Amino acid sequence: MKKLIIEDGLLLTDLKVIFRGKSLSLNRVLVDTGSGGTIISTDLAQSIDLIPEVDDTIYRISGVGGSEFVFSKMVDTIKIGEAEATDFPLEIGAMNYDFDLDGIVGLDLLKEMKANINLEKLTIEFS
Repeated sequence: MKKLIIEDGLLLTDLKVIFRGKSLSLNRVLVDTGSGGTIISTDLAQSIDLIPEVDDTIYRISGVGGSEFVFSKMVDTIKIGEAEATDFPLEIGAMNYDFDLDGIVGLDLLKEMKANINLEKLTIEFS
């Protein structure tokens, strides 16, 4: 079980990304069941060499807030608390939103981790 927080009306958690043996901790990550994909900021991803390579495809994603170009990388591990997903496709994009966010946990990762969100207790549990 992991505690969640609500800040500025947003449901937030933290997570850790491991890519090619390098680790990145993200502190302001939106939990968004309406987002199909999980995405992190390009600026933060660069710190662990999570950058586009020649064979990577750049594509457009769209949501309620608009659209942006991203690329996808298979990361070694994503951890939320004690739960983890391995060999997981992560989107990386500019994330130029009106909110100060490090990333978004989307439905893809929530399903992979078999997450249950309890809004009354502000917790997320994994089975």
